[in-house]
Amino acid sequence: MSTPTHNALLTPRTLDALKNIELVARTMVEGTLTGLHRSPYHGFSSEFSEYRKYCPGDAVKHVDWVAYAKTDRYYVKQYEDETNTRTYVVLDQSASMGLGTAKTHKFNYACYLAAAFIYLMQRQKDAVGLFTYADAIRSYYPAHGSRVHMLSLLAHLEHLVPEGRSDAAPCFHRIAEAVHRRSIVIIFSDFFDMNAQFISSLRHFQHKSCEVILFQVLDPMETEFPFRGLIEFRDMETGESIELESEDCRDAYLEDLNRYIRNMKQLCGRMNIGFETLSTGTAFDKALLAYFHKRERMF
Repeated sequence: MSTPTHNALLTPRTLDALKNIELVARTMVEGTLTGLHRSPYHGFSSEFSEYRKYCPGDAVKHVDWVAYAKTDRYYVKQYEDETNTRTYVVLDQSASMGLGTAKTHKFNYACYLAAAFIYLMQRQKDAVGLFTYADAIRSYYPAHGSRVHMLSLLAHLEHLVPEGRSDAAPCFHRIAEAVHRRSIVIIFSDFFDMNAQFISSLRHFQHKSCEVILFQVLDPMETEFPFRGLIEFRDMETGESIELESEDCRDAYLEDLNRYIRNMKQLCGRMNIGFETLSTGTAFDKALLAYFHKRERMF
């Protein structure tokens, strides 16, 4: 397959970093093409698994006649297949993701990460789809495995801008209804909307037997609070503003933020959901490699 080096989100440096990485689902996945993942659904090719009794509707060509000669019963061979999976990249497009400088705001950073996963999935012959959301689903591309489809997704990412208010829970419910069972769902957001509805929407993915990975993308302004003096803070989604003496609230803010992130990690751990916090201050290809090295040690 030729390399889409013309895409602004996939630089030669990124492609070089990705060339030896493979993402394989932790859980068994379903698929129809020959790929990297072992399917729990039995077909009639690849590695032999077991016998089962013949049922009306089974193709006669799959009957094991040697077993019939020995037992006078009809049996069909079942096989496990190495198969690909469907991966869905979900991108928070709300205005809060626009925090940061023009070239390195959170949304731009998330788009680079999303592009890397899209490229990686297509390279290992997995079908990949894309959702973007804010207060509603903004765009949806069903999962396909072709190079043309991948290039369409990358082109779409290049033209997106963060805007609108975030309301993740109803969006996640709609996405969970749309994705196929046993898919991988990779979500990029700042995740500042954790509540009961949000947690319920994550459980919806579990009900579809999906593997879910959350990437929380934060700016150093959020993680380090480097402000001095009297600062006016403005909500990027509502436009509301407040003036605060930064030195007076820095410790309390950082304590609340760290507690929030710990709670998110604990929640995701209990739900068997991957959760990673990334800073836009770290080169995204380095952050991605660090994640895959960590993931590799898990198995």
